[in-house]
Amino acid sequence: MLLSYLIQLVIGFLGIGLIVLVHETGHFIAARLSGVRVETFGIGMGPRLFSIYTKNTEIRFSLIPFGGYCRMDGSIDLVQALRDESRSFTKGEYGSYFTTTPLVRFFIFLAGPLTSFLFSFLLFLAVSFIPVMQAVDPPRVAVVSDYPELFKSSITQEEIRTGDLILSVDGQPVSTWQEAEELIASAGKAALDLKILRDGQILDVTAEGLSSGDTFLFGLALYQEPVIGRVEDTKLFQTGDRIISVNGHRIDNTYDFYMLSSSDMNIVLERDGQETEVFYPASDAFPFAWQSRLIPMPRQGFLSSAASAFSSAVSALQDTLSSLSGLVHQNSEEVRNEITGPTRAAQSIGSITTLGLESGLLTAVRAFLYLLSLVSVSLCVANLLPVPVFDGGGMLINLIQMITGKEMTPKSYVVFQIIGLVCSVVIIAALYSLDIIHYLKG
Repeated sequence: MLLSYLIQLVIGFLGIGLIVLVHETGHFIAARLSGVRVETFGIGMGPRLFSIYTKNTEIRFSLIPFGGYCRMDGSIDLVQALRDESRSFTKGEYGSYFTTTPLVRFFIFLAGPLTSFLFSFLLFLAVSFIPVMQAVDPPRVAVVSDYPELFKSSITQEEIRTGDLILSVDGQPVSTWQEAEELIASAGKAALDLKILRDGQILDVTAEGLSSGDTFLFGLALYQEPVIGRVEDTKLFQTGDRIISVNGHRIDNTYDFYMLSSSDMNIVLERDGQETEVFYPASDAFPFAWQSRLIPMPRQGFLSSAASAFSSAVSALQDTLSSLSGLVHQNSEEVRNEITGPTRAAQSIGSITTLGLESGLLTAVRAFLYLLSLVSVSLCVANLLPVPVFDGGGMLINLIQMITGKEMTPKSYVVFQIIGLVCSVVIIAALYSLDIIHYLKG
């Protein structure tokens, strides 16, 4: 249990660290494009392990593989300006952050959030190219009025029987229940012409719908064979088991099974050609899933995938902004539940990724990349906030300088940095305290 938890944390923190590193890479690229030298580009945090030196930059690898940082030239200029009690950085050396214009500095700050958003888009795009398997079933239909205790529906069908196999809906052939269900749901009319197969005969029948707002309900559901497809944490059932009877009642489909699940069950299974009996107490949840056929979902072309990925990134951005604005109107308890600290975020990423491994490596990778794309968008939005410790604070200061035409003095810059340091400590402490409160309550 502890090992599993630690593995989840490592996976999550490595993912979040990658997002932070990419964000800092955006600042690095923007600085170099603007002619600003970068003293140190750190990969990881904590004590230095080793460094690679380029012409202008030390690429430092640190012990903790989490995140990174970008330290630009300018410390000497700042010290000299403070020593001379100067009100400007006009005597700074070439390549220093302080000898650039407010517009350039604004661009360097903006580059981090922009890179985070671009990375989110690329992650969404990568997700779209990972093959996804979808469960499909034969287009056999169950009439819900045959199971009133389960569906609580009064919709009946005169010409359709439970167990009929649908061949076409309004002249459109179907090969799976999922195709038939989509056509039925989107038909938008009260009567549908179906071609069905019943007892070896092909019949033309009409399904009568009941109006419900802008759509019609037909009282038709998936007829599924009672064959177990996936088992979780139990030795009573095995993949491939077919349920034959419950308490002496014959079971033809999964609804027959659920109709009898409200009482203790003596279940007769067919397993490897032989019958076996197991007991299971009354329940509305079972440690297995019914068998379906898995097929790859159709892939989109590159342009369609790119458009879809960009739309997903924009939608995630809008959702994050909406959630952020919604926090203003919530009480402190709701805010604590809404905001996730670093540890809980890492655990969530790790647990969902490891859970995906149960369905296969590609499923886990897809889940991991999808979650990272959401984290990258969140980092983009958070850094746009006009707080000294975030990029938005630096952007705001330089925007004011562009509007007023007045540069920030060296002393004001130091004060700004001190405020930013205090804010960062407070924010980090607050986020980790939220995690501590959550785990204590849990």
